[in-house]
Amino acid sequence: MFIVTNLNKFYQFSLLNLQRIIGAFLLIMIVVFPSQAQNANNGIKKIVIDPGHGGKDPGNLGTGRYKETEKHIALDISLLFGKYVKESFPEIEVIYTRKTNEEYPTLIQRTELANREKADLFISIHCDAFSNPNAYGTGVYVMGMSKLKANMDIAMKENSVIYLEDDYKQNYEGFDPNSPESYIVFSLTQNTYLGQSLQIAEEVEQQFATRANRKSRGVKQAPFYVISRANMPSILIETGFLTNPNEEDFLHSEKGKDYLASAIFRAFRSYKQSINQATLQVDNKEFKKEEKKKVAIKKIVSKPSIIFKVQIGTYLKDMKNSTKFFGLSAEEKVVNGTFKYFVGNTSSKEEVDKLRIKMVKKGFNGAFVIAFKDGIRINVKEALSLQK
Repeated sequence: MFIVTNLNKFYQFSLLNLQRIIGAFLLIMIVVFPSQAQNANNGIKKIVIDPGHGGKDPGNLGTGRYKETEKHIALDISLLFGKYVKESFPEIEVIYTRKTNEEYPTLIQRTELANREKADLFISIHCDAFSNPNAYGTGVYVMGMSKLKANMDIAMKENSVIYLEDDYKQNYEGFDPNSPESYIVFSLTQNTYLGQSLQIAEEVEQQFATRANRKSRGVKQAPFYVISRANMPSILIETGFLTNPNEEDFLHSEKGKDYLASAIFRAFRSYKQSINQATLQVDNKEFKKEEKKKVAIKKIVSKPSIIFKVQIGTYLKDMKNSTKFFGLSAEEKVVNGTFKYFVGNTSSKEEVDKLRIKMVKKGFNGAFVIAFKDGIRINVKEALSLQK
């Protein structure tokens, strides 16, 4: 494991070095990303689940009280999560980067697999570790250059597994996980699917905290190699600290693994529902015909406690003064350093659906409907059921 103690070098390099790095970045983009990714709004048809580590890379060893290491826990949770997806959505193709603890796919092989299969979602599952045994809790990461040194250290630790490969300098175009200068490339490869990555990350974080009863350390940004090269919405999940005795016991238990896999599945299910809503392309003529039909339908009187809104975006900075939001009366909510924006406030599902379509036409392609009961967010299907 490699821990960088001086990140000040990250900001100290010459213009010549920066030019070389940009040149290398452009070469990588040509080789690794020869074409544009699939449309982000095609729905969920295929996902890649990536159990971290494997083979000669055991991952972190925890407290040493168990024979099994991080690679075993990550695989068990990944297989359970994939099983739940297939049982509920048999039409979705589930692909694993590894299915046994003897396999050792490299970081680049994992993302190459996802890109080659043109997956719609990439989820990498890990367990955390820290020198202080009191550290505990789950975390969800999206690609980004975080200003927090702790996040950088975690990313560098995970990225350092490439040192186990014989020709890592050649395979990774000179990328060195222990070199701050190498991470400049990451700042130039900001995730095209950052909004959707944040969306699924927030769903996972919410499920961990509310349903799995885990301490959530929030959604964060870090330059993990494995998600930086995934040409689709992608997240890396830290399911807990194996260096914390209590959390290690939980992660090694069948109940603990099932709780975490179930939480990830529920988050995926909610994310899938919102993406499916966003993929609805309504032709103007068909929309008008549908509106005429609705006139004859008896209106349902909603309970006043159920409110629908449209979430139009999740960002890493304040967007209130952005030209994209000009003329919109958007509600802002800051959660774990992310900025969420909503429009609408109605008890009518029909009205909020119209508003979502309007927002999509305004350029908010990832807009989706959310529901609240007495101010607490709930599943849209549950809201509709309560209204009935």
